[in-house]
Amino acid sequence: MKDVAFIDLEASGLSARSWPIEVGWCFAGGAPKAMLIQPDEAWSLDDWNPAAEALHGIAYDDLMKEGVAADKVCERLNNALAGKLVFSDAPDWDGFWLYRLFQAAKKRQRFIVSDFSSIFRSAPPEDVDRYIAEAERVAPRTHRAIPDVLHMRALYELASPGL
Repeated sequence: MKDVAFIDLEASGLSARSWPIEVGWCFAGGAPKAMLIQPDEAWSLDDWNPAAEALHGIAYDDLMKEGVAADKVCERLNNALAGKLVFSDAPDWDGFWLYRLFQAAKKRQRFIVSDFSSIFRSAPPEDVDRYIAEAERVAPRTHRAIPDVLHMRALYELASPGL
């Protein structure tokens, strides 16, 4: 279980030029970690979407005050996740934002993000529905990195005995 991890990113919006603002991860059975990401100088404030801010509740000023520079975020992610099986419930978006993050840091990403839904391909749909309902009860998603990785972890732990 120590080799299974979950990752979630929040972003400035959902456009082709949006950029990551928060990343969180946790391992099966482990405590979650998260960091706000300081905007890189190459990322335009024009790509800050007020609707996205309303959804995740992270203000641009918070990123400027509390955000961690892209290179430091990438170092932490690589140190924690290299060689691990890393799942995202939105691998296309999270992969895109990880690309933007590592590009800004001029670093190489040393882990691969897999589709979380692949875990459930062999499970009966009624079981998956039950797991989702229970995970939402014990660890609801909130569009913040820590609650969202905890939701995936709960779902994984509920489904693991049956897989």
